[in-house]
Amino acid sequence: MDGSGVRGIRVMTGMTQSQFAEALNVSQSCVSDVENGRRNVSRDMRIKLAQVFGTGDDVIEAIRRAKESDKLAL
Repeated sequence: MDGSGVRGIRVMTGMTQSQFAEALNVSQSCVSDVENGRRNVSRDMRIKLAQVFGTGDDVIEAIRRAKESDKLAL
């Protein structure tokens, strides 16, 4: 998973970075850094994403494929 996957989840949930960060119990700057590729998506963040939003690597893969096919504007 990369930052575009995290951003895709956030956009799909209709949250701001601050709201998303609060839901994951991380800082807004952490979310920004991940989304912009300045920070890797940690194992802990993957687990939190799965717990809070019910997303796993299959969802992330679908977002990546949609992005590559220009069907999802990320």
